[in-house]
Amino acid sequence: MAMKYSWFQHTECTTEQADELVAKYRARGIATERSLNQNLITWTVSVRLPESSKSPRTPRSFQQKIWS
Repeated sequence: MAMKYSWFQHTECTTEQADELVAKYRARGIATERSLNQNLITWTVSVRLPESSKSPRTPRSFQQKIWS
């Protein structure tokens, strides 16, 4: 079965933040797109990430000891 991918967006990034995000994701071989927002100041960085079929695990610090 093929892994499902979807786009995740980092919104309202400064130019420096957008440059850093794009560099980090591309270094890992992940597809990225960058677009200037309508305010002509901030950027949106879109990243194509794999989806997980499992929900994230609850950290132990949030689990009640009574239910363990």
